[in-house]
Amino acid sequence: MKEMKEDSLDPRNAVGTLDLAIVESCVASGHHARPHSFTIVSVDRVLHCLADSEEDMSAWINALQPYGEGEDEGAGRAAIEKGWLIKETASGKLRTKRFFVLTESGLDYYRSPDTSVPPAGQISLNNLCTVISPDEVIARESGHWMFTLNTRRRFYRLTAKSNSDEMRWVQAIQEVIDNKPPIITPTEKLVDDFRQAGPGEIEAIYRVNPILSYTANHLKASLLALPYGEVMSHKAKSRGYGTYQEEALRIFNSLQDEESLGNPIPVIQGILQTCCDLPGLRDEVYCQLIKQTASPPELDSIAILRNWQVLACMTSSFLPSRKYLRYLRFHLQRSRDRYPGSEMVKFANFCSEAIKRTRPRDFPPSKDEIIACLGRRELTAVVYCFGGGTCKISITSATTAGEVVHKLSLGIGVQGSKNCFALFEQCGDVYKAMEDRVVIADVLAKFERYEAHGINEGGKRWRLFFKLFCFLDTKNVSPDSLEAGFMFEQAYNDVLQGRFPATTQTLVRLAALRIQYEVGDYRSGASIPDIETVYPLKKKMVKDEDLPHIDKGFTLKGTLRGLGRNTLKKLKQSQDENPAHKGIDSAEIQAVKVAVSDQWKKLQGMPREVAQQQYMDVLRSWDGYGSTLFDVEYKQDSRYPHELWLGVNARNVSLYKRGDMQPLASFPYEHILSFGAPVPNLYKLVVEGNEQLSFETQKVLEIAKLMKAYINAIVKDRRAQTSR
Repeated sequence: MKEMKEDSLDPRNAVGTLDLAIVESCVASGHHARPHSFTIVSVDRVLHCLADSEEDMSAWINALQPYGEGEDEGAGRAAIEKGWLIKETASGKLRTKRFFVLTESGLDYYRSPDTSVPPAGQISLNNLCTVISPDEVIARESGHWMFTLNTRRRFYRLTAKSNSDEMRWVQAIQEVIDNKPPIITPTEKLVDDFRQAGPGEIEAIYRVNPILSYTANHLKASLLALPYGEVMSHKAKSRGYGTYQEEALRIFNSLQDEESLGNPIPVIQGILQTCCDLPGLRDEVYCQLIKQTASPPELDSIAILRNWQVLACMTSSFLPSRKYLRYLRFHLQRSRDRYPGSEMVKFANFCSEAIKRTRPRDFPPSKDEIIACLGRRELTAVVYCFGGGTCKISITSATTAGEVVHKLSLGIGVQGSKNCFALFEQCGDVYKAMEDRVVIADVLAKFERYEAHGINEGGKRWRLFFKLFCFLDTKNVSPDSLEAGFMFEQAYNDVLQGRFPATTQTLVRLAALRIQYEVGDYRSGASIPDIETVYPLKKKMVKDEDLPHIDKGFTLKGTLRGLGRNTLKKLKQSQDENPAHKGIDSAEIQAVKVAVSDQWKKLQGMPREVAQQQYMDVLRSWDGYGSTLFDVEYKQDSRYPHELWLGVNARNVSLYKRGDMQPLASFPYEHILSFGAPVPNLYKLVVEGNEQLSFETQKVLEIAKLMKAYINAIVKDRRAQTSR
């Protein structure tokens, strides 16, 4: 007590309060050096008390007993579950069989089923305890159904004799934990007090509660009540995280260390990574940051601004729960009111705007995004497209792929097109369509991870790519429009990637038209430096019988494979040394160049616009134009070849033998009952007649996204027609 004016004590002068409703036990300590000491165990703490005499000690124990253990048959002592379990020591070296009794108060264990004797030990439970079931696969293999019980002071490994016993114990213990009253820390209580405090009371609360304000000292415990035990998620285990309490104190220490570092970015990255991996820790980190930016001893000091920078990164990445989101808004408004014109207010304004738009994400911010947040500015991203075009755009940490597509579509004037554009993750020949809700900053953070771990194709970088996704109208596109240009460049890329089934003569003509479009008329002595830029050399080799003669003193006849070694050596002098041609017959490369050159000469005087139009006319002549072709393997039966193309367009899904122009089968969307991936890398179609087709492919997500987009377009169009 702070003060004792008369015999009766005034509770308002108490320096602390213990709620008797949460007292679990009160027993004599039995300490020889302190004979009159006793221990009070509550759900959130243990109090060691010393009385003046043995009589006083007994009086205190008897007074508190009704709220703690009580009689065996009293409230809270009825057995909820009981039976034999094997208790393992923390080191795992000793295993003892004990008879356990679970009550509302906790878990007692005895050396025998006789519970009239004092227990060999007691395990107090509160709402922060956790009980973890074993890994079922490991348990079945070992035959040991061991579950873990995490309490405030230690963890217990308990083994049941069977799976059913283990499940029964885990469920019963969890129910007891769930029914325990919540533990409220001083910070949590003060946060609740702010909601009811008047304008004149808020600053008084800050003055008498230093736990709410900046401190240069380390924390001894987390600000919020955190679950006991190690974090059990797979991601957390792989990164070596400890308990929530340990991680909370580690983050606070990092915040204090970061205040004096020249480059705080690595520390900030570590904090954000932890918050990404451990969502249950985000409220705690927000409370720490609010504390370290509240009532600063020095206005706009480096230490304070560093904490504001971390808060800016947090508000741009993850939101706290609703209760602490209100607390965060309150803190930001208080900072604006108390420190007008300061740098702190600028950060408070940035954070206030950030929390209005922050979206869920899968990755912590990239280094570039963190730098942008530190400077309170937007992030710059580069979007690529076919033909070598690029566009720099400014984005926030919450900008979505749909917003970028809308912005780009407005810029190139295709917002009214029936065809659908989308943003893709692109690396080399890999293109992954993004859904509209995907956060661009999250994708850029993922690219940073890919680069760090060498996840790319041929050493190429991952990029944002803008291109056509759904071909809903391939005929009514003005040849002079930018949309026609996009379709032309995308068609050209499909040809080079071998995604257009065509004869050798057709591919040669397409290559000549592309050169005419890019270079113009053939001139004497002109050469084609890299044939792979216009012809799919690796994808579909030109047949020798379709090639013209090469005037090098001999004529190519029959098959190139029939030529002898000496004859092939004569072609070596004109071989393209591009390393991309490694493994390709040099004679065939030269033959392709000659064939393309001859076709190019025939296009003399053709304007580039006409060359583009004729190029597209050739592609549109294929009935499947507009289809996106996916490599799949069919192993279900012998109905279809092993290697197939799965073609997805606005009308149907078709199966092609790779390289063929005519489909083996086509399935209109109206006849497709279901589609999806029951297991990874296996795509399944169920069509009318209960026909089920399964294909092995690594593109299951891309196929499903495209089919879903086309079906949604069909439904939207039919609804529009019905409403007319």
